[in-house]
Amino acid sequence: MLEGFLALPIWLIVLISIGVPVVIVIPIVRAVLSSRIQTEGDDTEGVVAVFGFIGTAFTLLLAFIIVNVWSDQVSSQNILFDEISTLESIVVETRSFDPKLLSTVKGLTIEYLENVRKHEIDTTAPSGGDPRAEVAFVELLEVLKIEVQDLKSNEETKAEAQIILEEMKQLVHDRENTVSRNSASGSLDGMTTLICIVLALLTVLTMALLPTPSRRWIKWMQSVGVAVAVGLVMSLVFYIGSDDFTRKAESEQIKRVEQALAFQHQE
Repeated sequence: MLEGFLALPIWLIVLISIGVPVVIVIPIVRAVLSSRIQTEGDDTEGVVAVFGFIGTAFTLLLAFIIVNVWSDQVSSQNILFDEISTLESIVVETRSFDPKLLSTVKGLTIEYLENVRKHEIDTTAPSGGDPRAEVAFVELLEVLKIEVQDLKSNEETKAEAQIILEEMKQLVHDRENTVSRNSASGSLDGMTTLICIVLALLTVLTMALLPTPSRRWIKWMQSVGVAVAVGLVMSLVFYIGSDDFTRKAESEQIKRVEQALAFQHQE
């Protein structure tokens, strides 16, 4: 259920996150305004204490979730960025060791990255990686293997062959990490998120139940303002944990490398 919610468009996530607390607040504020509880001191001190306790618990848990989710998402992005960095290193080394093969390596690298972006980032990739991306990856490895063999056949370039071979091993390792990352579960834990949502709603609820100030509009401003603020921070948590947050950064990174390689490919 959580994964389905995080897959929604970000505007809809924000709308739901803000809309639900506001809808809860409106009838409660109306009931409080029409009740006999008008000012602090009408045996409502307990509500103030409960609001302070729940608000503190919600704030601490929220900070914990944001830090952990942000770290998980950044770690997930770095896995792909490491693979892209290895690919860039291989292209640079190919330019130095075998310029004649550079055009082919660039073309296959662009093809592979395009398949990764279209079928493993912009959409949910199947477990084990998308077959089209896997085929493009294997084709690139085959060309690199041929390059390694050619370099090994010459005594003067055996050292260069070993460098390319090590980069190939690193690339395979990075690819395995990327595929494993694609099949991993979301960074938001269901139980922790549920507790945070309950605390958020309780914060909004207790704020709405607080005694009415001297002016009615202040009560509305306090209650609706807290509801909107709670909704905004919850939507931030959901956005950081959503697929859009990760996909945007990863897609931009791949596009940058593709454009750079395509420009070099035309030279």
